Amino acid sequence: MAVVADNGLTDGMSRTVVQNLKTLYMDLLRPIELESSFGHFNDAVLTVSELEARPQVLLIGQYSTGKTSLIKWVTGINSAFFDIRPRPSTDKFMAVVHGDEEKVINGDAATCLPKLPYSGLSRFGSSFLSKFQVLVEDADILKQITFMDTPGVLSGDKQRISRGYDFMKVCRWLASRSDLILLLFDAHKLDISDEFKEVIESIKGDGDKCRCVLNKADEIDGENLVKVYGALMWNLGKILQTPEVARMYVGSFWDEDYKCKDLERLLNQDRKDLVQELKDLPRNVCVRRVNEVVARARAVKVHLALCCALRARLPSLGWCGRRQRRQRWLTEHLPEVYAEVMKEYEFAAGDMPALEHFKERLRGFKDFRSFQRSCRSQQETLNKLIHHEIPRLMALVGGVSASDLGHKANGTCAISSHDFAPEGLNGKGRGEPGRGWSNLLAVRTTHWTTPLADQV
Repeated sequence: MAVVADNGLTDGMSRTVVQNLKTLYMDLLRPIELESSFGHFNDAVLTVSELEARPQVLLIGQYSTGKTSLIKWVTGINSAFFDIRPRPSTDKFMAVVHGDEEKVINGDAATCLPKLPYSGLSRFGSSFLSKFQVLVEDADILKQITFMDTPGVLSGDKQRISRGYDFMKVCRWLASRSDLILLLFDAHKLDISDEFKEVIESIKGDGDKCRCVLNKADEIDGENLVKVYGALMWNLGKILQTPEVARMYVGSFWDEDYKCKDLERLLNQDRKDLVQELKDLPRNVCVRRVNEVVARARAVKVHLALCCALRARLPSLGWCGRRQRRQRWLTEHLPEVYAEVMKEYEFAAGDMPALEHFKERLRGFKDFRSFQRSCRSQQETLNKLIHHEIPRLMALVGGVSASDLGHKANGTCAISSHDFAPEGLNGKGRGEPGRGWSNLLAVRTTHWTTPLADQV
């Protein structure tokens, strides 16, 4: 089965919103990120290709859960580069993108192509780039969506073998730049390995993008499928530590016939729902990009406040290692700095970065004097971006109707603001008698009680 893309989904308005958003980010937000060393504590700055990229679907799962088979089923591609076997076969990160003819671009070359949003992957080193490829295919759905296939997450003794790169950090980087994350599970293998658990926990910040896929569900009967579904939801609930788990699609996502047809209608419905969500990605891409930039701007606001607070607590003179001792003390007493910043700037606890992660990155920061003494002008710039520029941009997207309470009333019951002036004020701020609240009550009494009195 190949999903047919609607080429009209990425309309002119979406392009306009993304281009204006790119200008706002490059002119207002990106310079502040560079000045405040935001990239040292968080993700690196966004590139133009990342902002303009097609929606990306990231597939993560243990080996032989059907990740590559799902991509083949959705795209309709029967390529020799798709190595599908019952044993672990995919040992590379493979991006499946659109092009005129089939070709494979290796990792080092792929990070240099300006049309691809993968230049940031070069930070993970040559060991990772040797395990990264871009597969170019001429499939209709790839004109709207890009897929990222990943190596199977290891389990048992295999997960102790070094890959040569940090698998969890690579997945986290890809997850932050993906529009949809599919976590695949095999209906016959519900055990979640330690490495897979760490990967799921690392992408918890992008939980709104995550969907679960229980694959190969046609190989068990309906009664056992209910037990498998419940056990998987219970295991995921323990890892995510949430009462509600992400949406789960149950089915068999390939072109073969169902082996067990007890729940054929249910499996077909989940197939259609997954395909529909994939089709909706291009339609919502501009809103997703705006959401990412706004979330990033809020994170920069908090980062600026923390850095200024740390800089203000350094001693004026740093003789005999006094400044270094103060930096170490501030790092160890970071919760106190968090509490003061939250009180001063009225930040919520959920706005603050993870304490242990920030502390770890702070230990690797050489000199706190690199932080700025004052961030007032930068905070004003970010407030302007969040409260004025972004709402103006979102007005182009539309789709939300205004409340009727915002329209002026027409008819005899319309009441001017002068009617609401309390007695003793005439609406001009002077002490002259006004019509006051009694007149308002008279109008309401006449309007509602007179017909009832006539009936009595």
